[in-house]
Amino acid sequence: MKTTAARKTSEVYRVIEKIRVGRNPTNAVFNVRTRRIYVVNNGAANIPSTVSVINSITDRVIRTVKIPDGSAQAAVNPRTNRIYVSSFSNQVAVINGSLNRVVALVKVGPNPMGLAVNRRTNRIYVLNHDNNTLSVISGAGARVIATIRVGAQNPNFGGAFTIAVNERTNRIYVLSTGGRTVTVINGATNRVIRTVTVGDFPTVIKLNSRTNRIYVSTSRGLVVINGATNRIVTTITGIGEVGVFGINPRTCRLYAPDDSSRIVNVINTRTNQVVARITNGIFPIQIYINRRTNRIFSATLGSDAVPTTVTAINGRTNRVINTVSPGQGVIAGIVNMRSNKLYTVNRRIITFRSSPLVRGGSLLRSTNR
Repeated sequence: MKTTAARKTSEVYRVIEKIRVGRNPTNAVFNVRTRRIYVVNNGAANIPSTVSVINSITDRVIRTVKIPDGSAQAAVNPRTNRIYVSSFSNQVAVINGSLNRVVALVKVGPNPMGLAVNRRTNRIYVLNHDNNTLSVISGAGARVIATIRVGAQNPNFGGAFTIAVNERTNRIYVLSTGGRTVTVINGATNRVIRTVTVGDFPTVIKLNSRTNRIYVSTSRGLVVINGATNRIVTTITGIGEVGVFGINPRTCRLYAPDDSSRIVNVINTRTNQVVARITNGIFPIQIYINRRTNRIFSATLGSDAVPTTVTAINGRTNRVINTVSPGQGVIAGIVNMRSNKLYTVNRRIITFRSSPLVRGGSLLRSTNR
């Protein structure tokens, strides 16, 4: 294993667009079928919460949808063309993607934060932070059909990656950010079938549905769970304080940014071994992946003294392609694999793309308010 750094390449990424959205954007989702992007804007005093709808073909805002105030997280079901947005008013707004308007408000538990969709079963899962429950919503009826007790939640942490859904096995995995566990739920019965102890300070949970492996970042490393047995396979250590990692199921590679250093760890998920360490900017915190082109994008935290950056990485060679600055404070990101674009969300949306000299190059876009 070796550490790799930037190297000269003919492939260069650049910012090609800045798309203005609403005040205080917090999250964004992409409907792969309609090619529309939905950006949740939390608003501010006397400024309502909204969703900005962006046509990713023209990269223009085509509609602004009013939603309940205090909205934060979103999820989309491309099959039904419905977008779900949680709010601190203890509701989930249902947006019809064809009409671009709210068609239902579903009452859930107090302080809903995490949000995930099972496209196959048309079920929506909402993690209610203040009473440690998971609301199960029927997408067909737009109503809660079950409420499930899960592990304790940290009142000071409400990350977007606290629920993972395996659509192949119909298993739902809920992180206990205030405890040490992952709750495993059978999506057919809405019953808890196992509670897995993973360790202190779990923050992010993601899975690879092809291999049926679940990955959890904790204070002691990256915990790997076998989805067939619901038992821990191993804990990958020596990778620092892992931020929002990314998985490329096609290459069996996991990219774990160490947000306490300059390193992105590359892990072979077949062997659970670190195979490379890539030097990135200061404090890499989020990973976005284009599975088709095998390009990985690592966003840094940034500060008043150090600008936020996004580094493009060649997933085959583990070499840095180049680094761009999308604006301060990247909150979220979306990869449009069809058009080969990356959209990052900060105060507006920024789009990135590779040099036109490179055939099939990628686009970086970002979102600002």
